[in-house]
Amino acid sequence: MPSPDTRTSWRPQLALYTAFKRFFWMTYDNIGLMILANLTWLVLSLGVVTAPAATAGLASLAAGIAAGREVSLRTILRGFREHFVPALKIGVFDLAVVIVLWVNVDFYSHLGGRAAVFGFLFAGLLIWGAAFWLLLHIHIYPLMVDGERSFRRLLRTSALLTLDNLSITIGLALQSLMLIMLCILTGVGIIALLSAMLSLLHATGQRELLRKYRDDIPEDVPETRTWRQLWRPWETSSRS
Repeated sequence: MPSPDTRTSWRPQLALYTAFKRFFWMTYDNIGLMILANLTWLVLSLGVVTAPAATAGLASLAAGIAAGREVSLRTILRGFREHFVPALKIGVFDLAVVIVLWVNVDFYSHLGGRAAVFGFLFAGLLIWGAAFWLLLHIHIYPLMVDGERSFRRLLRTSALLTLDNLSITIGLALQSLMLIMLCILTGVGIIALLSAMLSLLHATGQRELLRKYRDDIPEDVPETRTWRQLWRPWETSSRS
């Protein structure tokens, strides 16, 4: 467990900003690998049933980038093989959750007579439950590739992390939504980068979040580049 000083200094707003800044520059520095990784994920996901394992493989690559380790496309394939079974369990459970929620929301929202008010309230409660389930996925795959293979513990830990860190989880969700909208606007971003960027965003977010609970995560080299240097990269070169 982290020391009291670590707990005191950890701030969700700062962690969210730090994670996004590291995600941005890591994407910038690894743009070629990110594009190839996204295309590899698309190919591995063509079998549909293999999509969850492909996502786990992409999460393995993202975790490696976030930790500053040497990674390649082989990292995706290795993660695909290692996490195939637990990822498949998550995928099947996801499908079951979607079906159950869809059927129940449709049923309760169409109740008539005196039961109409109750139906709408219960349907609304189910929609909030669906939103919470989506938030869990920000933590599920990063935890899986970090070594958690038990299906029950994976869901339990993801739920507890979400509830204990609702602000940073919602912040990561909003950042994810921003990336999705940006990729939709560009068109090509959906095919070239979207899934890889989401995986890296969640990996950097998870790394910053876990500092709240663990003291075995090495300190990362502070990212000193500014947004201005994105447009004027020669300034960085001239100072080095």
